[in-house]
Amino acid sequence: MMDSMDFHRIMAFVYLPTILIGLLGNLLSLYAYSRKNRKSMVGFLLYSLSVSDIFLLVFALPLFSIMYLPIWTDEQRSFVVAYTAKYVYPLCMMAKTCSLYIMVLITIERWIAVCRPLEVQIWCRYTTSSYSIAAIITFAVVLNFARFFEFEIEYIDGLAFFRRDLLDSEKHWWYFMFYFIIISIIFDYLVPFVIMFVANMLIISELRRTKKERSLMTIQQQKEQNTTVMLLVITIFFGFCHFFSMALKLAESFVGKFLTIQNIYLEMLGEIFNYLIIIHTASTFFIYYMFSEKFRQIIKGIWKPDQYRHGSLPDGTLNITDSKKRKINRHGSSTKIMYHTEATIIHKPASLKTRYSRISSE
Repeated sequence: MMDSMDFHRIMAFVYLPTILIGLLGNLLSLYAYSRKNRKSMVGFLLYSLSVSDIFLLVFALPLFSIMYLPIWTDEQRSFVVAYTAKYVYPLCMMAKTCSLYIMVLITIERWIAVCRPLEVQIWCRYTTSSYSIAAIITFAVVLNFARFFEFEIEYIDGLAFFRRDLLDSEKHWWYFMFYFIIISIIFDYLVPFVIMFVANMLIISELRRTKKERSLMTIQQQKEQNTTVMLLVITIFFGFCHFFSMALKLAESFVGKFLTIQNIYLEMLGEIFNYLIIIHTASTFFIYYMFSEKFRQIIKGIWKPDQYRHGSLPDGTLNITDSKKRKINRHGSSTKIMYHTEATIIHKPASLKTRYSRISSE
């Protein structure tokens, strides 16, 4: 029969490539939504989400993978495990809370953009979003600060060990029930999931209502709708990956103790639920790449800058975002301008009064 340590060693090798791929993907997303490439408010929020996810993956690397790899002596492993549980685990939970509520903020932003478009200029501003991100970071630190006191480090025969202090459900039952169960369920699961569920249902309803009107939409409106669909996929996938951890936490609240400590199979199940959360964090890059044409162009532009930044688009049409735009002759005669969209090329005569606007899709 496989014991707990053997299972964690196996999972360490599963976590390692997932986290490394996730770090690379989020670094590329960070570049794609950096200031010089950012053209919308949702781009700023996705940039913030990438930063938060990078921190989450960095802290998850030693917590779920490195400390279980067979690269340590017994003495070294005791120190790595003890100090990782004591100090890295709370930081990882802070990053997780930040990512969670940034997802909530993105969902609210999309709800405003789709269901309350006239209020976009009021609520979807850089100042408002910057303050919101700062509030989320502060809230995440305050909410998870108590986790620094959940474990204590003891030294026995020159080896470091950690013991559960506040997490002792028999000795500190008040902490287990009030903070670890009630507070965690409310703020880690109930509040964000209810907000995202209600907002997404309203967004889906509005998208279905406007589906018949899509042919009458402007290019920018269609791009906004594509962005909404992309973020809808991310939030639904987010809910799926976090749902099982919430179910386990609810089960522990009814039993009144840690189920994963009592049973090896439930411990394995809990570890798989944690892996689902890491999977979501590591996979957002691929969702961006699948749904956003602009995102694909920026990423491809890293390896082919001349083609994607200062020349033609992949299909050979003129990129009107290029600084070297076609000039109209001084007599004012019209020149055919090619507007590139994801599906079609629109030929439009232009005069001296034609104004060029950057077509962006975040």
